[in-house]
Amino acid sequence: MIIAQLSDIHIDDDASWARLERVLQWLRTIGPDAIAVSGDLANHSHRAAYEALKERFTTFGVPLLVVPGNVDDRNAMRAVFGGPAQGQLNSVVTVGGGLRLIGLDVTVDGAVHGDAAPVLDWLEAELGPGGAPALIFLHQHPFNCGMDEYETIDCRNQEALALVVGKARDTVLGISCGHLHRPMFTRFAGVPATLAPAIGKPGTLVVNGKKAISGDPPGLLVHHVKDGILVSHVVSVG
Repeated sequence: MIIAQLSDIHIDDDASWARLERVLQWLRTIGPDAIAVSGDLANHSHRAAYEALKERFTTFGVPLLVVPGNVDDRNAMRAVFGGPAQGQLNSVVTVGGGLRLIGLDVTVDGAVHGDAAPVLDWLEAELGPGGAPALIFLHQHPFNCGMDEYETIDCRNQEALALVVGKARDTVLGISCGHLHRPMFTRFAGVPATLAPAIGKPGTLVVNGKKAISGDPPGLLVHHVKDGILVSHVVSVG
């Protein structure tokens, strides 16, 4: 199965729509089995932007998972994409009967950082015994990204999140996020952890205090799951 992860679209102007269209055009060449969007969909005019985004995503005719990011409007997202009537917009989408996409809403109103604490009980119940293998998506990174200036805007209570994921290690194939606008690969709670590149402007790489602006084109992650094995590919759409 092919799961396309789009992140940090940041719809704002004609240029942002153009970047998205380039990615969607490329995506049609592989025909994903599902699409996951890991937050920061639009900067303003949220409901109108979400409706336009939903129209584009539904043309693929595949399951869609959307989680909010720190610039999103949870209520507008709820109205357009659905979800629980109140509280966090956690969600589960089943793909092909044998894979679950689990979306965690870790956003904190008025803040850039996230917090896993409010969703831990819900996630633990979803990862109970006997469940199908799962990929978990959220916006803020729940791991050390190696760039000190960005650790203040991570997902907090990540140790508690790791305990929940760790207890269900055989069930969780991987966990993936967005937020920092550049691809990353590590491990979290014993499972692969990835961060998707942005469809919006690329993020700056900071290593040992050294900054490098990459100028990357818009991109996405393509997660391939076969025989219980997850392989994640970075795709840059120049």
